[in-house]
Amino acid sequence: MSGEPKGLSYVVPCYNEEGAVRRSLERLSAVLGKTGLEHEIIVVNDGSRDNSAKIAAEVPGVRVISHPVNSGYGAAIKTGIRNARFAWIGIVDADGTYPIEELPRLIDGMEQGFDMVVAQRQNVQDLDSPVKRLFRGIFIRVVSLLLGRKVRDPNSGFRVFRKDMATLFLPFLCHAFSFTTSITVFAFGQGMFISYVPIDYSARVGKSKVRHIRDSIRTAQLVLQGVMYFNPFKFALITAGLFLLFGAAPGAILGLLGYVTAGWFVFWSMAVVAALLLMGLLFDMLRIAIIQTNRPDDPMCFF
Repeated sequence: MSGEPKGLSYVVPCYNEEGAVRRSLERLSAVLGKTGLEHEIIVVNDGSRDNSAKIAAEVPGVRVISHPVNSGYGAAIKTGIRNARFAWIGIVDADGTYPIEELPRLIDGMEQGFDMVVAQRQNVQDLDSPVKRLFRGIFIRVVSLLLGRKVRDPNSGFRVFRKDMATLFLPFLCHAFSFTTSITVFAFGQGMFISYVPIDYSARVGKSKVRHIRDSIRTAQLVLQGVMYFNPFKFALITAGLFLLFGAAPGAILGLLGYVTAGWFVFWSMAVVAALLLMGLLFDMLRIAIIQTNRPDDPMCFF
């Protein structure tokens, strides 16, 4: 159990959100005041170039911690976690997209003994473009398959979780937008109890900071690392299956059709890719094991 007193430390990462941050914090403060829990609000100003930090500091009861440069969504949350006073951590974006008034439902889940309660965005796909909707659906199904658990909304930014759980995973959690996915992957991997609360999601105020290609690649990387860390045999089976599907089988078919050189090229190309992937992940697991052994409090993450 955590040594922190019972209560809720709410961490709000903020980067150039001057148009929405005041209203979001006022709503959060009002809701927290009705919960009966001891609480605090920590805004982590992640190198904003606008007046976000100044506006946040004007809201009564809000503590602002500033990064000198933009370090990433996950890095901001990790700063908030390290500075939190209470046993439970809540996170929510500063852009006004989440129904903060639903927070008591998340707290109810924590009171029931869950390690993390996630606001599941029921209508998020309605706000997505068709391409993003397709890839979101594929991603959720792939992650659920790899983890062997039903993952409903791995990257929801509105959730409450135990501080000691987050601290346990801190060296593994991503500095970028994939923080929420990474804590979901590791919580499931460790057999933690996770609950979902359905909510409606709103269109954001201002421009999204997500870089879809870069953040998607990082998300895929951390999911593979998480599966490798918690279930290496399953990862090896998946890698072998993909190699058979995209390497051995096409190579054999090309060979039977008379394209022997092309068949061997496909076979060995995919074999090299699979070997490099396994080697890279094995060395990364070794790196993490060394960090845990020699520097257990190192804030390093996978990226």
